[in-house]
Amino acid sequence: MTKPLDADLKQEQSYFDHAFEVREAKRETRRLAYHAAGDNKARARLKANHDTDTTLGSPLDGVAFQRIDVASGAPCYVGRHAILDQQGDLLVAPWKAPFVMQLREATPDQPGLVVRRRDFRTEANSIVSFEDLIYADLAARISALDDPGLAVIQADAMLDDALTRDRSPEMQDIVQTIQAAQSRLVRAPHETLLVIQGGPGTGKTAVALHRVSWLLFNDRTLRPEDLLVIGPNPTFTRYINRVLPELGDEHVPQTDVVGMLGASVPVGRKDDATVAKLKGDERMVELISRGLSDRIRPPAEDSVFKVEGVAWRVELPPESVEELVRDLRSDHYASGRTKFREAAAAAIAVQVRRQFQADGLPLRRDPRDLLDTSEIDLFIERVWPQLSAQAFVRDLFGSLERLVSAAGSALTAEEVRLLRRPAAARLSEEKWSKEDLVLLDAANAEINGDPTTSKHIVVDEAQDLSPMQLLAIRRRSERGAMTIVGDIAQSTGHWSRDSWDDVVEALRSSMPVSIEALTHGYRVPRSVMDLAARLLPAAAPGVEAPIVVRDAEAPRIQGVPVEGDLFAVVAAIVQGHGAKGRFVGVICPDARRPALETALAAENVVWKDADRGGLGQSINLVSPVASKGLEFDAVVVVDPATIVDAGPEGHRMLYIALTRTTRFLDVLHTEGTLPSELMNMSDVADAPSEVTPMFAASRTEPPPSPGPTSLEGRTGDLSGGALRRPPASGRATVSVRGGTARERTVAFQAEAVIEQLEVTVPRALWEDVLRAALQMTEEALGGES
Repeated sequence: MTKPLDADLKQEQSYFDHAFEVREAKRETRRLAYHAAGDNKARARLKANHDTDTTLGSPLDGVAFQRIDVASGAPCYVGRHAILDQQGDLLVAPWKAPFVMQLREATPDQPGLVVRRRDFRTEANSIVSFEDLIYADLAARISALDDPGLAVIQADAMLDDALTRDRSPEMQDIVQTIQAAQSRLVRAPHETLLVIQGGPGTGKTAVALHRVSWLLFNDRTLRPEDLLVIGPNPTFTRYINRVLPELGDEHVPQTDVVGMLGASVPVGRKDDATVAKLKGDERMVELISRGLSDRIRPPAEDSVFKVEGVAWRVELPPESVEELVRDLRSDHYASGRTKFREAAAAAIAVQVRRQFQADGLPLRRDPRDLLDTSEIDLFIERVWPQLSAQAFVRDLFGSLERLVSAAGSALTAEEVRLLRRPAAARLSEEKWSKEDLVLLDAANAEINGDPTTSKHIVVDEAQDLSPMQLLAIRRRSERGAMTIVGDIAQSTGHWSRDSWDDVVEALRSSMPVSIEALTHGYRVPRSVMDLAARLLPAAAPGVEAPIVVRDAEAPRIQGVPVEGDLFAVVAAIVQGHGAKGRFVGVICPDARRPALETALAAENVVWKDADRGGLGQSINLVSPVASKGLEFDAVVVVDPATIVDAGPEGHRMLYIALTRTTRFLDVLHTEGTLPSELMNMSDVADAPSEVTPMFAASRTEPPPSPGPTSLEGRTGDLSGGALRRPPASGRATVSVRGGTARERTVAFQAEAVIEQLEVTVPRALWEDVLRAALQMTEEALGGES
């Protein structure tokens, strides 16, 4: 890596200034172009086009963020948007151009034509500094390493700067942070079902969003409205919704899973876990299809219709009605009903014509005009009733007879009983659950046909989706081209899974399938990931933690002696982070939420409720499940044991909570309740700082170490090691007095005992516990000292 010289900096700034002048001159030309239009309508159209034009970016944007030097030819300057001079020469290439993406995929071991990459740090269009990566030099220095790709990432100062920058309630444009391995996924073929598996901080969301921008730039058949981005919840959607506009793609639809369904019904019912999971089962498709088919009931007797102007009536025999119905059952319910009405009216008209001929009467009008339309409407309604999705599902769940018939052999008697519920007297009064929405969507598709489809769909945090939700997404895909991203280790909820197999199966089409993994973590600090990875054997056996490229301050785990004080301590720590302007996520299990809210209110802490879709600039209260995909400067995890105990995926939920930070992590628990996987934290800082005098240890300086003390008459000298009483907010340590193997072993084991005490026993009881332990040891040894 090389540092910029003043002469180089001036030369680069001169180039930036020239490109800026060209860009802004073009912007001014476009701004004034509408004056030359021949009429008001044309002028208005040209002005509107200019006002919405994003091809030049903002005047406040730097023209480039990177320069790539190749073995032969001029260097390539890379920016968010292309800049061409009046002669058509390319001054700055857009990052989305295929040749640029290929150049950016260079690594020290496979540089291709790339000699050097220069990354610029700018304020507006002024170059603050730049860093060079010279691939040959770097390759020579890392040739002996196992992971040269990791080495070049770690050498990337601009990446580190971008990753350590303060977070905000919206994910920012991070095109500069896209790495070589990510770039290859960004430019994967459009006509693919691409599944990207990535652990926390691997940049899978960034890859997915940049892939959308890449596809729009390189496939001119795609328009922004042809794509669809789906997130797990409204909070996540708000978090990412500025990335695409900052990349120049303003009108790509972005929604969450519930919003995708487009249901207009209120959600006021809460299903228990068993019912909720059942409603997500793909067998519900068969239930709905059979249930709709059951609503079509041809009569068992002749249907009789009056004819205007005559005394007789015409009859439509049941076998004729059955034949009409049979031919139309394969249609969508609503279109089949419309066709049935036309076919039935025509069949009745034929009967009228035949009767007139048989009686020798003249027929001067269309036979249909002689029929009572209200009578025909009643007949159609009896045979093939008009239904909305809401009316159908309400009636289905409200009738045991209908449920049993629709279930067939697909559901058990107990499952039918679980679905049965009383129907509201009025449809407007029916209470729906969140899980009902996907059933309404499936019913609507059966009744009215599939909704509007997209040419490419991106789904983030897809690992939790139920089979019915996956089918709803597939229903919205024109041909099955999708980008699916997520992390199996973070799969929770009713449909937590251990592989992507069933997801691929549910979404499969004629498209080729590719499952790729992101192995390097960029955003979560190494020390945090090391802590969280201790949960993986229980949370997701077989899943490897990402290789982390950066670090920050060690996590701080703090046990509070009295449970009632836990939330006051949390409030104090949160205030400390907030006072430093950090974007804070307080991740709290639902069972602890009321007590924490009370403590925050008592300290006048202002916070936003991220579970309800709000993310504020400072302090945000969020449940573990709603924190998926979010990033904060500082994360405070409250009562990890309750998170673990809250459900069968408790270890996964805690893994998610711990990995939401990019810089600071505090874990607060009542002493004696810390999950065993997080114990023995010799590599983790212990005490919070900058909050109250009670927890005032520095983050960067070790606590003072007082001399050895006695323990109720016994010396502190433990066979060569001295027990040092822990200060108010520091870890107890054992120092070795001597260098024999025995002394070192004893000192090591003594420190392990102290570590165990720290995480399991209130400090006020340490002396009693140790005294009792010594007494038990003596008794076990037959009274020997």
